[in-house]
Amino acid sequence: EGIAAAGSMLGTKALQIFDETTSVVRTTLRWVEFYKHESCGKCTPCREGSWWMVQVLRRLEAGQGTEADIDTLLDMCDNMAGRSFCALADGTAACVQSAVQYFRDEFIAGTHTPAWELYPYSASVLHSAADAPAQQAPVGASIR
Repeated sequence: EGIAAAGSMLGTKALQIFDETTSVVRTTLRWVEFYKHESCGKCTPCREGSWWMVQVLRRLEAGQGTEADIDTLLDMCDNMAGRSFCALADGTAACVQSAVQYFRDEFIAGTHTPAWELYPYSASVLHSAADAPAQQAPVGASIR
């Protein structure tokens, strides 16, 4: 309920927390690759939308995208959300929309600089609630 009130959703119920060393473009690409892989292929918006999103995000990650690519991503989100048999396309669209909304500058950087130059893999740190010791978890958090 609190997450929905903040304008978000749990999606796969996997909480991922990133610091400033993590590329949002790279992370969004990996999420969309996951959704593309999980798509059953039955409905066109999910099957084609996730495939095309991966192509655009790969260009942005490589520093070869254009600002029009960013707008195209958002157009694809509009064409996917609410137009498939299950919620997979909705989840795909939601992660891309929020990434662009909150980190647009990083997507714009993807028009001229590869993500691995801005955020070297060796400097990236990944944290998840599952990795944290229970005594350090926020009050009320459930770690399994």
